[in-house]
Amino acid sequence: MASPGGSREIPAAFAEPDSDDEEAPPVDTTFLDLLCIAADTVMKRDARIRYEQRLAEEAKYHKKIAKREEEEEDQVNGKGIKSLFNEAKEAIEKRRTDSDEYTSSSIGIELNLTKVKEVPTLMEMSLRVLADNSEAITSLNLVPDHLRTKLSNLVSSKRKLDTRFMKLLIQGSPSEISVKNCVDIEEKDLANILCDCNRVSLKVLNLDLCGRAMTENVITEFLKRSPNGFPYLTKLSLQGAFCLTNNGLALIARSAPLLRNINLSYCSYLTSRAVKILADNFGSTLRGLNIGGCQGIIPSNVFKRSLRKFEKLSYLSVAGLNSIHDVVAAFVASRGSNLTHLSLASCTYLNDGTMWTVGRCCPNLEVLDISQLDYLTDASLKEITNGCRSLKSVRFTRNRFSDEAVAAFLEVSGGSLTQLFLDHVRDVGQETALSLANTCNRLRYLDLSWCRKLTEEDLRRILSCCSLLRSLKLFGWMQVRDEFLEELSGSPVHIVGLKMTSLFAHLDDFYTSVDDKFF
Repeated sequence: MASPGGSREIPAAFAEPDSDDEEAPPVDTTFLDLLCIAADTVMKRDARIRYEQRLAEEAKYHKKIAKREEEEEDQVNGKGIKSLFNEAKEAIEKRRTDSDEYTSSSIGIELNLTKVKEVPTLMEMSLRVLADNSEAITSLNLVPDHLRTKLSNLVSSKRKLDTRFMKLLIQGSPSEISVKNCVDIEEKDLANILCDCNRVSLKVLNLDLCGRAMTENVITEFLKRSPNGFPYLTKLSLQGAFCLTNNGLALIARSAPLLRNINLSYCSYLTSRAVKILADNFGSTLRGLNIGGCQGIIPSNVFKRSLRKFEKLSYLSVAGLNSIHDVVAAFVASRGSNLTHLSLASCTYLNDGTMWTVGRCCPNLEVLDISQLDYLTDASLKEITNGCRSLKSVRFTRNRFSDEAVAAFLEVSGGSLTQLFLDHVRDVGQETALSLANTCNRLRYLDLSWCRKLTEEDLRRILSCCSLLRSLKLFGWMQVRDEFLEELSGSPVHIVGLKMTSLFAHLDDFYTSVDDKFF
């Protein structure tokens, strides 16, 4: 309010004290703090919106290019040609309109409940007894490498693998040393083990979860005592070596000139420079590379240029790396024809544009993992269906594909599949079940966990038609009767995840890993 003299009144909170003895009351900054927080939130929201708009523009651009190429193909051939995916969708739509297709085939399906009890072989029982009493083993001389590996895996699963057992594994000049759990191995012990093994005969070395032991100091000490390194090593797995640095990797690369496959997943200290080191040393020879979960590797020009140097790479896993859609697209466009195994799981912001490149440039792809990719739509599934005609194993976990799109994919590619993961694909329903039953006659491993639109009759149809099915996962199946679940327990198919079954009862049941072929 203005004073009679025309001057404004000063608020009491900011008025000067009447005398020198009075202290000014404290100023309340709560409102200013809230205002700053709100402004920061708005800025982050705007940045996210701009980024999503850019992704949408990229996807729109790639779709435009794809449409243009399809039109050009039609002009060259002189007639309109429909894609296999679209033809399958039309057939599914026609099948849906025919009500007799559902009513006649969904009633009276009998399951084969003749469960043949599998008797373990004498070799399997012997290995289990040895693993239970590993502390009593004094020598593994003359034991073949493949049996050492099986025994090592059993001992590792029981958390009984220590330095003493590691020394047993290196006896007798083996060509393969495989250890799945090196958590209890210390630095000095690992250095001694590497120096004591016969490095001339060694071709495969798997030291997974060797996090605290695999350090630059250990590698340096090893090379001081064994300057020739591993002259004939071709496969190396150091999964979970969280203390491994770029300098340590450079030392390993120089000590193993014949390296063809390397697994560095979840080595958190590695950066894009690690990929450059591998590209400089093995650019023309490396066949398998796993850098999934290496959060230090971020999108950069160094990463993009280095990845494109791998001329013969057939296996690539970049699972869990963030915002690398441009890097993946550039590599696939130039080297995709060599790829047979590709894992893009949990790569945030991967979109339909990237999958368009995969579909057009990876005709020899056999294994594909595109699980947990929120930005993919049915357009991605269309490109994969039309372009990747050699698929044997696919993971669609936690994607937003429609029931019709998944069914169309199976109609075209289901005949060659041996593994299929549809867990948490919520729209999977009757169309997918029909296509599974009609085409997937080679399927051995199937995961339908949390697919709650599937019914009891759908599952009956799948089990009755997929005669080679060995393992089926059904976690989260609350939509069927308890009596039916009890009936399934007598099926010859090993069903995992039935209600009221202990989770620990299935620790030994696992799908064959893609990495087994390379590492």
